[in-house]
Amino acid sequence: MFGLFRRNKAHQTSEISSHQLTLISVSEPLKSMKRVDFEMADQSLEDVYEWLSLHDKYCWFNGGHYNLNEQPIGKYQLQLSSYLGAKSLPVVLTNNTETLLYSLPLLASPRKELGIVHIGRQFELKACLEPDKGSAFHFALSRYSECRLFCLGIDGTQLDEQTAEYAEDLGCDWLTLEECSFGHRLSIKQQIASYLSHCDDIVLNIDLDCLYPLSRIETGSAVDLQVMHRIVRQLLLSGKVRQIQLVGYKDKHLYSKQTLGLLRELAQVYPISHRAA
Repeated sequence: MFGLFRRNKAHQTSEISSHQLTLISVSEPLKSMKRVDFEMADQSLEDVYEWLSLHDKYCWFNGGHYNLNEQPIGKYQLQLSSYLGAKSLPVVLTNNTETLLYSLPLLASPRKELGIVHIGRQFELKACLEPDKGSAFHFALSRYSECRLFCLGIDGTQLDEQTAEYAEDLGCDWLTLEECSFGHRLSIKQQIASYLSHCDDIVLNIDLDCLYPLSRIETGSAVDLQVMHRIVRQLLLSGKVRQIQLVGYKDKHLYSKQTLGLLRELAQVYPISHRAA
């Protein structure tokens, strides 16, 4: 779709300026994923930087695209490590939440509490032997004792008792989709502030699918965009956010006004938060 705008990707971190965001796209196949679905996701993600550069006047650094089916995972981790060490905030667009597991060895430390803030309908706590769709935070919390998880926008209508009990056992905090409405914005702000006070660093993960209703009939089944932007702003202004991950694999989610609005919000707030920190 955006192949006409595809260019060679540069990977020179020396070009990153202060108060800048680095956009990285990653495609990763998981065992339960059909090959055709992965290939479509890979093609869509490969063009996301060109799409953003055509629509946004803000200056983003191009961190490149990584197809983890063809490129070594270590290469992606090495490049991500260099961005984490520069004066830039990595924003990773990926087709799976599980991609976050490659960041944790670079961010986790036994001397610091690492908070993971997840905005999405599901807990992503599927217990399995190896990473698969929906298992990201099961592995994050079981492998790294210093990690804390705060989920916002959990769909209570799809939440089973077993998953809720497992989340409690792991010490997760969460707010349901209903509790993330604009009318509860002050309560949300207070709970995030309390969570931030117990964390040294933060990773933010947003499932782009939760920004859209499940169907035209279920209009209340999406996270309120105003609330989501308030959450993102509060987290960035804390000065603790080390990485942001946006998860999506469909064009209607990746190339949408909601996603563009979120990226513009990041570009507006990050320089302010960087100076404040």
